[in-house]
Amino acid sequence: MCGRFSLSSNLEELQNEFSNEISGNFPAKYNISPGQSPVVISLKKNNFYLNKIHWGFKVPKLGKLVINARSETIIEKPLFKNLLLQNRCLIPANSWFEWDNEKKPYLIKHKKNDIIAFAGLQRIEENKESSFVIITAEAGKDLKKIHNRTPLVINKENFLFWLGDDYEKACNILKPINSNDYTFYPVSPKVGKISNDNISVTEKYHEKESQLNLFSN
Repeated sequence: MCGRFSLSSNLEELQNEFSNEISGNFPAKYNISPGQSPVVISLKKNNFYLNKIHWGFKVPKLGKLVINARSETIIEKPLFKNLLLQNRCLIPANSWFEWDNEKKPYLIKHKKNDIIAFAGLQRIEENKESSFVIITAEAGKDLKKIHNRTPLVINKENFLFWLGDDYEKACNILKPINSNDYTFYPVSPKVGKISNDNISVTEKYHEKESQLNLFSN
């Protein structure tokens, strides 16, 4: 699954990655969690459009937010299949966080690209808050050491295919990421608390050093 990510890039950096057409004001966010409203990019009248919308679909029957959609079953699920036809979006990020079997958090990011784009679906409802989910896929060999799912990342050359009208082309790029393109390292357990929204939660964590600091205070 994907339940936490970061985006500290500014507007100019997003424009360079996506399009000069996008505009808007948004703060750096190092610890984005479900229920918050990060920036999402969609296509509006053939132009890239940036908006801030709610992360997670409210599903009263389940009694919880649905924050992810599995790529393997997305076409079969009533909650997602119609959105896949025409409500696709991109969620810009610098990295995401996952916890391993020992509940230790890790930051995962692309080895070369500072900005990546998660594949997402958005639900636009009149007189209600718009919302989105992140599409996930099975993790590759290296990343599976941490978690068995990863966000589905859309490469830059496929942005228009994903956001455009061609449903078949969009479905054809719903493929797991290449784990060899990504790197990861442990981060502080502080990332587990969403109020800890600062750059320190994205920095490499050395447990022994942290323990020494505790005893030295």
